[in-house]
Amino acid sequence: MPPAVPCESPVRLVIPLLAALVFAVAISACGSASAKENASDVVTVNVTEVSTTTTAPPTTTTMKRAVAGSQLTPGTNTIYVLGDSVTLGAEVQLSAALSSWRMTYDAKESRRIDQGVDVVGSRAAPVARVLVVHLCTNWGGGDFHAAAVKLMAAAKNVERVVWVTCVPWLPAVGAADAVIKALPNEYPNVVIADWAAIAGTPGYTYDDQLHLKTPGAEALAALIAATAGPAPLPG
Repeated sequence: MPPAVPCESPVRLVIPLLAALVFAVAISACGSASAKENASDVVTVNVTEVSTTTTAPPTTTTMKRAVAGSQLTPGTNTIYVLGDSVTLGAEVQLSAALSSWRMTYDAKESRRIDQGVDVVGSRAAPVARVLVVHLCTNWGGGDFHAAAVKLMAAAKNVERVVWVTCVPWLPAVGAADAVIKALPNEYPNVVIADWAAIAGTPGYTYDDQLHLKTPGAEALAALIAATAGPAPLPG
């Protein structure tokens, strides 16, 4: 009988196998974790790219911004001048400067902006293609912006609104001028005729520094005409 071959204990065989299996699983787990980390990075980048490129832009209604002095498209050549006693002193000069326009001239002493809102709002149709507003001289204080918003609402169908600044003889008028100069940021159809910037020119006004001598009336009329632009061609 051949000599018996000694057998290894089953426990001793299992232990190395278990150790090898644990090592293999650990390696696999590390690789999986690394893959998951890499996959996570890719997903993050992809999500960011997708959200950046596929987000729909907000829907907005755009209006072409008016350019002072530019000519309107062909059509009617109507312009409405709405003013106070300062504007009243330039009636003859405005008629000459705007001779190519069909002008409606509406200026009254001591007129305030709220009265101007009533004038514009009382019309069933737009007052004109271009509206000139010179109504800050008599502003005594308060929320001029709110008043301007009301006037712009009344003039919502006017193609171009020329706002004219006033001599800041009161702090309230200076504040109103600041509001006027900011209106183009809210209303693309607004252009500014900055009368306050040149009204102090010697010889333009009487001693009150408000009401116009002939050179001042000519300068105001020229400024308004240049800002309104040339009359449009016939449609």
